[in-house]
Amino acid sequence: MTAQILATELGTLIQDSKRKNTELRTAAEKALADLKSLPVTSEAQLTAGRRNQPDLSRRPLFISPFLIACSTHNAKFASTGVACLQRLSVARGLPKERLTEVLEALKESVSLSHDVQLKILQALPSLLQNYPTEIRGELLSTSLQICSALQNAKNFAVSNTAAATLQQLVIFVFDKVASEDEKVLEIPTVAEVDSDGGAISLRPAAHDAYKVFSDLNLLVTGEKPTFIRFSSIPSTLTLELIEAILSNHGQVMSTHTEQAQVLRTLLMPMIIRSLSDRLSFPITLRIFRILNLLIRNHLAIMPSECEIALGLLNHMLDPEASPLWKRALCLEVYRGIYSDPRLVLDIYGQFDGQDGKKCILGDNLAAFVRLATEKPALIGLGQQSSIPTSRGDGKDTASEQAAAEAGALAGVIGGPVSDSNATGHSTGISTLWSSLKTPCIEHLDKSEPPALPETYVYSLVLMCITNVSESLAKFVLPLTVHHENKSRKKSKPEEISKTDAEPPPPATGLSRTQSYRKKTIPVNPLTLTEHSAHPFIQITSALVAECWPAVLATCSTFLNAALDTDFYRALVRSIQKFTQVAGLLRLSTPRDAFLTTLGKAAVPPSLLLSGLTSPKTPTQESTGFYSNAKGLLSVDSLVSQASSISVEKNRRPSHEVSIPTLGPRNLLCLRALLNLAIALGPTLQSAWSIIFETLQVADLVMSISNQGGARHTVSSRNHADSDLSSEKVEAETSAVQAAARRLFESTVDFPNDSFVELLQALCTLLSTGSASESGQRTPTVSSRPQILHQRRVGSVSGMSISNDPNARDSAFALNKIGELAALNEGRLSLYEPADSGWNVFVTEMVKFSADDRKTSSTRLLAADVLCRTVKEIAELSMSDEDRNEIQNRILSALHMQISALHVNDSNNDESYNDTDIRIHQIALEALKDVIEQCGESLVAGWGSVFDSLLSVFVFRDEYFQKTNQSGGIPNEEASASLQPVAVISRPLARSAFGTIQLVCSDFLAAVPDNSLSTLLELLLRFCRQKEDLNMSLTTITFFWNVSDFLHSRSDLSVLPSLFGSVRDQGEVRHTVQLHSQEGTIPALWLQVLMNLSTVTTDNRAELRNSAVQTIQRIFENYVDRLSSDAWMLCLRTVLYGMVESNLAIQNSIRGDSWYTADDVMGWNETTKTMLSSISILISLYMDKVEDASRLGEAWSDLLIYFQQYFRSGSHALGSSIFTTMSGVLSRIEEPHLLGSPPLLKTADVWKDYFSHRNMWRDSAEENQEAFVAYAKAFKSIYRLSEKSLDSDLPSMLANLEACVVDSDEVAYSSDIDLMTPLQTQVIECLTMVRSESTGLSSFLIKMLSRFSVLPYTSVEANPEKRSPTFVALSKASMDLLQSVAIKHITEEDVYASGAFEYALRSLVKPIQDKYIWQREGKPPTIWQKATTTALAILEPGLSHMQSQNLKGEGPRAIWIQVCHIASGITSAQISPTTPFTFLERDERFDIEAFTKLRTMITISLGSPVVPDTLRRTYTRNLFETSIIHQPIAGEMPNLALSPLEELYRVRLGHTNNPELTLRVDMAYVCLSELVSLLSVHDGSSARVKLAQAAAPYLILRAALPLKSYIADHPLRGRMPTPESQRQELLFVLAQLRTLKSEPLAIPNAPGVKSTHRKHLHRLYPLLVQATEVARSDALVFENLAWLTKLVGEEFGLEDG
Repeated sequence: MTAQILATELGTLIQDSKRKNTELRTAAEKALADLKSLPVTSEAQLTAGRRNQPDLSRRPLFISPFLIACSTHNAKFASTGVACLQRLSVARGLPKERLTEVLEALKESVSLSHDVQLKILQALPSLLQNYPTEIRGELLSTSLQICSALQNAKNFAVSNTAAATLQQLVIFVFDKVASEDEKVLEIPTVAEVDSDGGAISLRPAAHDAYKVFSDLNLLVTGEKPTFIRFSSIPSTLTLELIEAILSNHGQVMSTHTEQAQVLRTLLMPMIIRSLSDRLSFPITLRIFRILNLLIRNHLAIMPSECEIALGLLNHMLDPEASPLWKRALCLEVYRGIYSDPRLVLDIYGQFDGQDGKKCILGDNLAAFVRLATEKPALIGLGQQSSIPTSRGDGKDTASEQAAAEAGALAGVIGGPVSDSNATGHSTGISTLWSSLKTPCIEHLDKSEPPALPETYVYSLVLMCITNVSESLAKFVLPLTVHHENKSRKKSKPEEISKTDAEPPPPATGLSRTQSYRKKTIPVNPLTLTEHSAHPFIQITSALVAECWPAVLATCSTFLNAALDTDFYRALVRSIQKFTQVAGLLRLSTPRDAFLTTLGKAAVPPSLLLSGLTSPKTPTQESTGFYSNAKGLLSVDSLVSQASSISVEKNRRPSHEVSIPTLGPRNLLCLRALLNLAIALGPTLQSAWSIIFETLQVADLVMSISNQGGARHTVSSRNHADSDLSSEKVEAETSAVQAAARRLFESTVDFPNDSFVELLQALCTLLSTGSASESGQRTPTVSSRPQILHQRRVGSVSGMSISNDPNARDSAFALNKIGELAALNEGRLSLYEPADSGWNVFVTEMVKFSADDRKTSSTRLLAADVLCRTVKEIAELSMSDEDRNEIQNRILSALHMQISALHVNDSNNDESYNDTDIRIHQIALEALKDVIEQCGESLVAGWGSVFDSLLSVFVFRDEYFQKTNQSGGIPNEEASASLQPVAVISRPLARSAFGTIQLVCSDFLAAVPDNSLSTLLELLLRFCRQKEDLNMSLTTITFFWNVSDFLHSRSDLSVLPSLFGSVRDQGEVRHTVQLHSQEGTIPALWLQVLMNLSTVTTDNRAELRNSAVQTIQRIFENYVDRLSSDAWMLCLRTVLYGMVESNLAIQNSIRGDSWYTADDVMGWNETTKTMLSSISILISLYMDKVEDASRLGEAWSDLLIYFQQYFRSGSHALGSSIFTTMSGVLSRIEEPHLLGSPPLLKTADVWKDYFSHRNMWRDSAEENQEAFVAYAKAFKSIYRLSEKSLDSDLPSMLANLEACVVDSDEVAYSSDIDLMTPLQTQVIECLTMVRSESTGLSSFLIKMLSRFSVLPYTSVEANPEKRSPTFVALSKASMDLLQSVAIKHITEEDVYASGAFEYALRSLVKPIQDKYIWQREGKPPTIWQKATTTALAILEPGLSHMQSQNLKGEGPRAIWIQVCHIASGITSAQISPTTPFTFLERDERFDIEAFTKLRTMITISLGSPVVPDTLRRTYTRNLFETSIIHQPIAGEMPNLALSPLEELYRVRLGHTNNPELTLRVDMAYVCLSELVSLLSVHDGSSARVKLAQAAAPYLILRAALPLKSYIADHPLRGRMPTPESQRQELLFVLAQLRTLKSEPLAIPNAPGVKSTHRKHLHRLYPLLVQATEVARSDALVFENLAWLTKLVGEEFGLEDG
């Protein structure tokens, strides 16, 4: 590409120079020919060529046309020539020997067009770069001369390009020096220059650089350059070239003596002069930039000159000495200086630290103090920090400021003091108007100083302060870190382990010691004498010690100025860093001063606090005031404040003085203070008081603001842009929280001495304020003492609050002590109490919590702190080898706290106030937690444990009297066993009880044997206390646990040997107590049971019953382990003793008006539970008793107790007794196990129950349960002694019948379908009784018969009594009656005694009342059951009567009942209310039953035994039942006396449909039965008698439908006869037609003889009349005609 361009350019030159310049054309043609002669034309080959082929650089004549073109001064030719030369220079195609000509050609073309000038400037850098060795000396001078000449061009582009090119060339010159220095041994020197120390030999590049730099400095000073023929260039450009050299090659300046000589002799004097002169802004700006570089990079080579310059800079900071822009430049220079830690130390070490030298940094910092206070109104100086405001345009800029502050953390408590701003300028320092996007020192393009904000210099001061602190911190902080040695050893107990790692971020809550990495005590850098930087450390210490007042004064001023967020945060950070450096250097004075300043800024100023009262609270001792006593270090507290600020930020209260609150800036300062405490912790010593007092005040302000709703007085003029948003507060809150956590977590690595100092500092806060507080519970309003010393945070006196201020302070201190102890629990447990601070901690907490002059909330807090610490240490002690000592220590601390509460107490209620009780409770809860944590590893301190638990009980005689009056133990024995017990308070008792629960449930094995009796006493006391029933009930369970524990460790077979011949209950108790105190395990076990037995006499039913059940379960668990003798001892000692006490109570409460019905019921239930348990236990241990006589004797003794219970006249007790009786006897398989006398005695006791029947009438108790148990007991007794009870059975069964009859109705139950439990039991009793005994069968039949009709008789006997229905019993009795009757049907006594007739008579009642009795229940109904039962017993009974030919009144009475049964079966008294659902089914049942009955009785009814009247009654009943249509009044004759009277009288007709019977089928069956009875059979006398009895009723029955038809049919005309009447008539006519009557049954009609048609003769008149009216009804007429025909065939005349 280059060859082509060159060829083109050469062609152009040839073409353009044909006529004008022959020389140029000739040279161009020759050059073109040379170019074409080259074998290759690539750019690389043009310059380098191939082997043995020269390139263009080796052809000197090739560039001749280009040189000639430049010398023609023709712009066109020169442009082509310069362009080709530039391209060849880039391609290194210029011959080295002609470089001088090339530069001359370029120089000659300088005056041509702009394009040529720019191409020249493009060529120069490539020439110097590609020919560095050749272009030096004069050639370099020519190059620079060309650039400087072009720099003066009028064209702006050319001028600027030339300036840049000149700088590039100059820099390249120094680049060659740097390259030359790397090859110093390879390049010889070529020249020498004079210096103060003699001649200096220089190499080529260094010589050129020296000459260039020297000439530049000469140009600046106005002198003529000696080497470079510079054209006249501006001073600004020259200064920029110097700055570029210094900036890019500062190392060359420092290492080359000749250059340093130039700096000292030329440059620095010029700068010093310029600083004093009033030069233009561009010149001054560049001089300041050069000075900045010299001070930062070359201070060491010219200290004196720098000292003068820096002094001038300090002088220029005065407002009278310099304009604002120059002061700004000075501050920007210092800002750069302060950002370099080593430079700061160098300056201080060379000047401030040397005698006779100027205090450069000291004066500068002092100037800052003066500058900060120049214009207080301009920076918004006030009593506290505020937000900057801008009012330059007169508009409201609140929204703009809020937008600018969005997302940033800012805070404001109030506005500045001075709110006047007449100038209209912005107030305060803000990045919006106090900063420049481009620093003033960077404004190189400005010819005039920029318009600087008035507050710009203040922002620079703040930056300088920030840089000072940052620089010092960067240097000092790394030196304070411990570095591990290779032979690092583990820390001893007296040492703190050290690591150089920073702690990880803290967790959400306070971490435990083990979870927080330990930090080291920071190293004092001054002790690092062997360190290479030790001189600088000393300089740093001196700087801080001398300059801290100025820094502090400046920072204090700006802390109270109006700063925006960024500036304020930077300021706080600088204070924090400076304080940290002072602290690490162990400079206590500056450290404390800066801590105090931060403390002041962390809380509202004293002006707001003075005279302030907090909002009144409802109660002085309200827990709300201290409900969050952790105060500032609590998340809830801070978030609560943030929420209140968010809600209230737009409200304006009416009062002028607002409630102080902690804004974000206060919190920011507080966080910085906390961070300093973290960093300097072990070294703070007395400075801890500053930290904690500041936190204390902040906590107070936070509490007040929370109570008062954090309402702020917001001025529309000064606070329109208030940034108290909840988001910002919460953001800073989180930071404060993190710092607070880290502060206290860091204490775990403190040495003991440092830790004790910190702890004592906190404890000192407990005693602030007045020496003593009011003894009253409501503190009085008092003046607030100074919270912080004036030297530190300032006075906050004069503030009064409704709550005791000392209490608030105490609460704060206590919370911090608690957190400190929680984090250092390992320290407190591991080291000696005196060394670790344990003694200080416990003494202060116990003393404070026991001081009743303190407020309740703080006393509770102190107690909680101590107890929480004890619990944490207890957890650590489990794995510690010295746990005995640790456990004794912590348990004795708890006991000390409890003892301190009541050291002056007397036994009266007034001595226990609520606060004492609550503190006592806290200690007890801590005791529980300790036991829970330690568990079985608790090997020491049990004495303290039980002493602490016993402290909840009080003993007073008054309480015993109240107990007796309110239902205590009436009998002397029980009273003697119980002492009056009361608890101080219920919550206190529950706390102690929780510990007892824990011990008895999980840690009994850890209790020493000699303490077990005390434990049992504690359990008994908890059972006897009356405050909490649930507590007492749970204690019963603990007795069981203790019993199991003791039993597993003892041999109970030795129990009898412990008592010898002792049998008296009182002596037994005393003996057990003595052995228990000695730790005898069997005696302790028996003591458990006796304590439980004592509890069974308590006046609380639930407790009594639980004690009884627990005794039962204990014995049940040991059934296989108790010997026979031990069991009998326990039976009489524990169980029978319990019965005796209970019996005494039962006898005493009857008739006593003090006891209510519920009380009596409760005691009855207890007796039931007790007897049930005894029954179960006797049954379980029955097989254990080896001697049956001993068991029988024990049983007989128990029966005596039973009889004594009967005297109470209570069914409830009776139920319990008989249940117990049944339970025991049911377990006996053979009678000999108990013996015959005890069994007979049991029966006597059973019967004796009804001897107290008169006492029941006055009792309102229900008897159902008692009678059920009574019946069950009968079964058990009868099973074991059946043969021996035959003579007593009737009376015993009578008692059972009385039970059934007298039984009460079962609530919420019905005995219609199912029998009651009592009825079931009685039926079972009757079923199991063997009825073979003489007379017993008849007794049973009669008894069961009475049961069968009991539903009817019970209502009739006592209609108002709510008794059972007995329906189900009746049905069950009928079943049993059928069984017994059939079983004994052949016994003569059954008939002779009337039992059989009694049974039938009983069954008649339900059969006859089948639809009258409504309570039937599920099928079968009573009447159906009675029907089937009657039929079942009649069949064998009648058969036996016939076979035995029984005669007399007995059989006659039986037949009467038979007729009643038949009548009851066929008839039914149906009323309108009778349900018709099952009538058809019932009718079929009756028809079937009647069919069976007629089969059994028809023949027997004709026997001579049965009187004729009874047969007439039987047939008359059949007639009455056979009536289908009810006759009208007067139609029926007297059926008993003359049934056929007026047989032929026909009534008057009517057309009404007659009433139809509901049992039509039964009517036809009965009609058919009448026909059958009249029909001819075998002609026996029995048949004849039955036919004679049935004849009149059958004739009358057949006449009824005939007469109705004769009377009604003519009136109906064409209307048909009702179907039922027509069917009845046809049925009757058909029966008459087929009937062959018994000849002897109906007498012959007068004048007529017939054998089997006499019934037709009697009906013939009616038949004839019916025939006359039936002609329209063919079927009826046909049947009538047939009957009349039969009558005609039978007619005949009498003889003679």
